[in-house]
Amino acid sequence: MKNIVCGFLILAVFSAALWAGGRRDAAPPEPAAQPSGPALSGKKVIVADANSTHHLNLYVAYEKGLFSKRGLDVEIQQTSSGVAAVVGGEADIVFNCPTGVITPIAKGQNITIIGQVKIPCTSVLVVPADAPYKTPTDLKDQQIAGLSTTCCAVILIRDALRNQYNIDFELVTLAPGAAIAALDAGQVKGAILEEPFVALALLAKDAQGNPRYKTLFNGSSDADGDGKIDPNLAGENPPCRTINANKDFIATRLDDAKVFIEAIAEADQLILANPVATDIVDIAAKYVSVDRQAIINSNPKLGFTTRLATTQLKGYADALVRQGTIEANPGDGLFAPEFKGITW
Repeated sequence: MKNIVCGFLILAVFSAALWAGGRRDAAPPEPAAQPSGPALSGKKVIVADANSTHHLNLYVAYEKGLFSKRGLDVEIQQTSSGVAAVVGGEADIVFNCPTGVITPIAKGQNITIIGQVKIPCTSVLVVPADAPYKTPTDLKDQQIAGLSTTCCAVILIRDALRNQYNIDFELVTLAPGAAIAALDAGQVKGAILEEPFVALALLAKDAQGNPRYKTLFNGSSDADGDGKIDPNLAGENPPCRTINANKDFIATRLDDAKVFIEAIAEADQLILANPVATDIVDIAAKYVSVDRQAIINSNPKLGFTTRLATTQLKGYADALVRQGTIEANPGDGLFAPEFKGITW
């Protein structure tokens, strides 16, 4: 009996020793490896920027710490030559009118489109409140101020007039502030303006307190008084500015670029939730020297999104080919392939 008890004790001790580590196949499984986060470079992301409420998502992302909370160090540098800075490698990213980026892309320069900024383009035709225009044909040969022949809104409105009405206007190239001044002085008959300058013009009053300006042919007015809203000459929801990056930056610091877009997308949602919230308006007013009420009036029109409107953007390239600015449409070559499935 004693021998049996001893045998059981020896077996128990031996089994315990095996469980404690004597046999590998009996050990508890190793914890599963956790997926690693983005491999950020630790370098600054330089954004070349020309102040605009159209870039409000950039400012909100910066001021709300949406970059820093992701470990991304972003510096916004003010310049009027942002596209050139990105092409030359002095900056990594620029928010810009897409037609201003399509041209260097088509010419093989070192820049690509990685995301949308906003849809739609908010540029519209602003004319004096007493302007006699009843139909688009009344714009024939009129002097109309606009940013440039390659401005998205100028292209869209001009193409609509040519294709649908077989007419054209005389473009007077002026920046928005100068265009409003030219309107005030009667030097032009209308101006193609973007927000918040549209809102600024519509806030202006004459000596009797009446509005000085109105908008026409933008899908919200009835110029001929027939009780029907006139179609928008610029079309339905044309895309506006894009987020553009240096190709070498994308090739060597792709995770930095992806995290940047992620932060911008979060800023988009904050703005869209309440575009006239005090903190959002405060941020816009910090970056843009425009009447605060103009910001409040225009912010709800800024449809921020990072999703690229590729078909319409390629349509802009077709327009640039037609006017001889570029030789060929790059097609999908406009967009960074690394962001396919992310922003397009």
